[in-house]
Amino acid sequence: MGPPSVAPHGGHRPWQGLLITASLLTFWDLPTTVQFTIEALPSSAAEGKDVLLLACNISETIQAYYWHKGKTAEGSPLIAGYLIDVQVNIPGTAYSSRETIYSNGSLLFQNVTLEDAGSYTLRTINANYDSDQATGQLHVHQNNIPGLPVGAVAGIVTGVLVGVALVAALLCFLLLARTGRASIQRDLREPPASTPGHGPSHRSAFSAPLPGPRTTTPLYEELLHSDANIYCRIDHKADVVS
Repeated sequence: MGPPSVAPHGGHRPWQGLLITASLLTFWDLPTTVQFTIEALPSSAAEGKDVLLLACNISETIQAYYWHKGKTAEGSPLIAGYLIDVQVNIPGTAYSSRETIYSNGSLLFQNVTLEDAGSYTLRTINANYDSDQATGQLHVHQNNIPGLPVGAVAGIVTGVLVGVALVAALLCFLLLARTGRASIQRDLREPPASTPGHGPSHRSAFSAPLPGPRTTTPLYEELLHSDANIYCRIDHKADVVS
């Protein structure tokens, strides 16, 4: 019988090294650089409101911030700068005393106007004096009803005025109708006034004479009638005696 086969020990296999390298690459977290951005809060503001240009994803190695009014920092007027070590704002040529830079690089606008609308660029400088920049937009609209154009606002105002005029006209009509009805009722209750020296208008100025008492007919006139009964009622004896 031959000697039993024995597996070789200590031999180097190339594929084992590849597995180790792949494992190291899998768990190796390489640092990445994230570009910071600018976001306006709110995205569109009315005149007189405050707006914050928020700086997002700012690196912790930043040493200074510089805000410029324009699409790029080069050639654009400087609004203000902020030094992190001393925590102080440095005003620039475009500073209007309404801007404030915070320690996180954000820029606050107070009481914005239509002239403030536009592009704003933040330039950062880190500990190695490397510079980076990002640009944001500031939108400002007139102080009217949000979301409605000027024509729609004018139409709403006109409609309200027309409605008020119609209501006022209706109230006047009802008031006049009520006043006229009360005047007619008052005229019906009161008798018409008599004119001095004249009788009432609904009566005749001359009244028919009232019939007087019946005049007693003399006896001799009654004798003229052909009624014999009247003649027979005369007392002849009385006449003879007298």
